[in-house]
Amino acid sequence: MRSFPRLALVVALLTGLAASATVATSPSAAAAETFSAKGIVKSFGPNRAYVNIAHEDIPGYMRAMTMSFEPKDAAQLKDLAPGDAVTFEFADLGEGKRLITRIAKR
Repeated sequence: MRSFPRLALVVALLTGLAASATVATSPSAAAAETFSAKGIVKSFGPNRAYVNIAHEDIPGYMRAMTMSFEPKDAAQLKDLAPGDAVTFEFADLGEGKRLITRIAKR
């Protein structure tokens, strides 16, 4: 009968360890692979939630194409307009999510 409380304690500890391991492996901008690129701003999503950029080849990542990128902060996009040439850095967070960490007009 005394082993039941110990078993419950062991199960609780293992559950806590498993939960913390899951949190530690979640992708973040700090842990994600980052890339630098050049491109042309094509358009913006509602409230500038994202920007579509026709980018040049990104060595080690992707050939030239137009893709959507989310800003780390919407204020990063406030001075940009369609047609602007930009340089930018972004983190690939996986599952199609790319977070701009820096962007500037060329």
